[in-house]
Amino acid sequence: MANSTFSMPLTGLVVAAIALMGSGAAAAADHACDPVDPVMENGWTVVPSDETVSEADSAPFEDGARGNWFVTRTTRYIPFCNYYNEIGIYSLRSYSLAPRAREDRISICRASAQGGSVAIAPYAGPCPPRAENR
Repeated sequence: MANSTFSMPLTGLVVAAIALMGSGAAAAADHACDPVDPVMENGWTVVPSDETVSEADSAPFEDGARGNWFVTRTTRYIPFCNYYNEIGIYSLRSYSLAPRAREDRISICRASAQGGSVAIAPYAGPCPPRAENR
């Protein structure tokens, strides 16, 4: 009886940990992992994930209408293929792929009707960005 009392919270913790691991990336992982063999590996699941290593923003630049400012955000990440069984045990078969980089154009200021520009949340700096921010 003591075992069943202990295993229920432990299972909940393992499931929560798996859910958190998968939420590390803003978008779903876009890489392919080796499939699970349904005969030899019955009950195992593959969970692809991307783990962010670093993020860096470029100097602000103006593009399009006067007052529209952007930065290019470079995100470096490592794609993982994680294997778990139905009770949450992590397999040593799990592996990572070569590091990758992704670039996204992030809008930080938009043109206003008065001819200036207005910050776009979460950016809280001046618009247009000052020379030291460029």
